Amino acid sequence: MSDGATRFRFLDGLRGWAAVAVLLYHIFIDGLPAGTLMADRTLWARVFVLNGTLAVCIFFVVSGFSLSIRYLTNGDARGLVRIAGGRYVRLAIPIFAICAITHVLMTAGAIGPADTRPAPLDTFLRFTPTLDGLFGFSLFKVFFAYSNAESYDPPLWTMSYEFIGSFSVFALLALVRTSTQRTVIFGALFLILMVAQSYYALFVGGVLIADLTGRLGHSPSANRAGLILGATGVTLSLFLTPWFNTVYIAVAMLLVAAVATCAPLRRAFENRLGDVLGWISYPLYLVQAPVIYAFSVGGLHVLAAHGFDDASARFIVGAATVPVAVLCAIAFCPLNDLAVKLARRTGRALAALLDGSARQAPQASQV
Repeated sequence: MSDGATRFRFLDGLRGWAAVAVLLYHIFIDGLPAGTLMADRTLWARVFVLNGTLAVCIFFVVSGFSLSIRYLTNGDARGLVRIAGGRYVRLAIPIFAICAITHVLMTAGAIGPADTRPAPLDTFLRFTPTLDGLFGFSLFKVFFAYSNAESYDPPLWTMSYEFIGSFSVFALLALVRTSTQRTVIFGALFLILMVAQSYYALFVGGVLIADLTGRLGHSPSANRAGLILGATGVTLSLFLTPWFNTVYIAVAMLLVAAVATCAPLRRAFENRLGDVLGWISYPLYLVQAPVIYAFSVGGLHVLAAHGFDDASARFIVGAATVPVAVLCAIAFCPLNDLAVKLARRTGRALAALLDGSARQAPQASQV
């Protein structure tokens, strides 16, 4: 959780494994599929550990949960202000860094022109990199006017949803937290957004799970309910298609709710590996595209020059890309950790400023 609060370790594990799923999807299914079987998105969409869209949905549910659970529990409005005040800094610093790295790779030729890349990697990074484009995209457009044509990192399409979804959560909590009907309100809003097939349903769904978890606590009956929710989510995942719809919302909600509710499932994510994967989850999400566009595409050219057929080259390069991406994510972590620290400082400074303004207002009214 943000701002130094006690962490729910299972959230780190969920984030980490979701980031791994996105990486595997972008390498083996979406980016460099080795043959028609691996390119069959309809088939692999039903294998939830290889479904990148489902992993992103889980990210959004986890965000709604983690941003709301502390305020729902203790009503610390100042803590909510601190989290909200540092949210832009938390997201923007790593985004700017990875976009700057991609800018350097493009200008240095490490990421080649679009016509030198296999489909579908020739669809993105077709523009001429400029400093104006770098700053404009990574500090503003990525959140408020995302465009694939200008994107330095294709997976960043999620950041406008993450940013707006986060502040929607903050606003919802500020308005509804003290209501005796807040669970009903969260549930009704979630259902409305789910029917509308909106990604924002996932953020509200995370708030709903956090609220129910805080109210119901943990018990043997909760464990049984969690197992049922998890089994239902896994079963529904067999009906997933390559395109986002209400089934994605339902599956992501059921899986996160199952882990949040069931102690044995939580323990499966609360371990050293889950902690490490959670630590590198945001960096891994950010670095995988430049790694694929530079390392993987370059590897394909090298293997082709040595006579490897395309399918074999893609499998070999894909397998090599996984550890390279993980190592790059680990190398990126110190900057990500710095962003967390700066976000906390920014949030605390904003909360202190608002506290000072609140204290001065009554004094001014008495003059």
